[in-house]
Amino acid sequence: MAVMENIRAGATNPWMKAVFAAIVLVFVFWGVGGAGGPTNTTVAEVNGKRITDTQFQRLMRQISRSQGDASSDEEQARLAQFAIDQLIQSELMLQTAAENGIEVSEDEIADYLWNIEEFKDSRGEFSQRLYKKNLKRLGFNQGRFEQQIRDDIVLFKLRQAVSNGVRITDGQLRRQYMKSQTKMTIKMVRIPDSSLLDDVEVDAGMLAAFMESNQADIRARYEQDFKRLYKKSRKANLHQILVKTDAVEGEISPREKIESVLAKARAGEDFATLAKENSQGLAASNGGNIGTMAEEQLSPSVAAAVFKTEPGQITDVITTNDGLIIMKVGAIIPAETIEFDSVSADIAKTITAEKNVGSIAQAYAERVLESWKTSGAPDEAILAEQGVVALETPVFAAANPTFPGLSDSKKLVDMLTKAEEAGLIQEVFPVAGGRIVAEITSLDLPSDEEYNEDKSRIGRLLEAQAKQEWVQTWEQDLTQRANVVQHWRP
Repeated sequence: MAVMENIRAGATNPWMKAVFAAIVLVFVFWGVGGAGGPTNTTVAEVNGKRITDTQFQRLMRQISRSQGDASSDEEQARLAQFAIDQLIQSELMLQTAAENGIEVSEDEIADYLWNIEEFKDSRGEFSQRLYKKNLKRLGFNQGRFEQQIRDDIVLFKLRQAVSNGVRITDGQLRRQYMKSQTKMTIKMVRIPDSSLLDDVEVDAGMLAAFMESNQADIRARYEQDFKRLYKKSRKANLHQILVKTDAVEGEISPREKIESVLAKARAGEDFATLAKENSQGLAASNGGNIGTMAEEQLSPSVAAAVFKTEPGQITDVITTNDGLIIMKVGAIIPAETIEFDSVSADIAKTITAEKNVGSIAQAYAERVLESWKTSGAPDEAILAEQGVVALETPVFAAANPTFPGLSDSKKLVDMLTKAEEAGLIQEVFPVAGGRIVAEITSLDLPSDEEYNEDKSRIGRLLEAQAKQEWVQTWEQDLTQRANVVQHWRP
């Protein structure tokens, strides 16, 4: 097997030894080796080799030291399974390393220890005293810790050997560089299928047949949309006066000010005028009018005060995160529940229209595209037919199209990353729930000079990434082919 031959060759490769000797290893204690003591409890077996509860508990203690205790039972179970997975994978890789003759010398262990800053004295020299002191603090004995180091180095060598042949070609490097460094802006029209549902003709016979055979689907849609569409909470029209608690005017406190304004309002002074003169809220210039608010839009304390106040009256002072407020309550719209029977036909019509809207939406999107081709810009009259608009993005990297909705179409993203010039893209792109028509309005491609200047740095990064991905894939394959039995699950 080519990979195994590569491992055997890499184990004694002078280049790899030089790379390894140059690395400063981090002082993180993850006890994953096979140095656990005897125990009667087996957590898992890897190709017949036991992983014990002692090893598992040791690793869990070390995870707790580095990450803190789990905040819930679910988190504890997740961390426990993570620990077991790490133990299984590490044992499997240690077995693979042993089969392929990967070993660690005493000199390599010494190099490892000498590079740990916690073991150095004020002169920067390795200190046996600090070494033993830190091991004791962390609950290690010297033999177990050095065995762990040996295992860590073996795993490092194994991963290096597996990835030793991974290279990035010049073509791959140039493509990735151009993709990551290309900057652009686009103008796009996103056309939701939902905006064209009314254009779908659903005749009475089709609707009746659908309702007769799809009652369960209609009921499921009603329940899915119940809270959003059919359970309408109570609402109130509100005017507000806000006094911020960190705003002090002279000797009067915020509490005294709001109480004074409340007294004037209840004495009959115009609430809107008082709001313009005293409120520090955004709606002050509009007389404190914040519109009609549903109960769930208000904080619990505000909602409780509002809905115990009669229409036309003013609440007591309410303490909120923004400050102290009083509310004048206008009309109150009671809560309402729309029953299934009164909307089932409408729901059936919507579901039927959704099943047939695709061709109509595609035809409309193609009209948008054709008009764009002809006039050089989206036709506002055509867009207005369905209430859609053209949006322009800020500058973004072609490799990272973060504008909302843009990344929904993999095909569109692929075309953007390969674009060589600005202009209208000559097709409609289907996305979940709709379609996109787009134009590249600006395109900034990196030059050959920029590529040549950055080539070495980018190449090292990409090669490191490719090696990591190769090793991860190899480890997954190794695990899948192994005989692994997990005896205990968290």
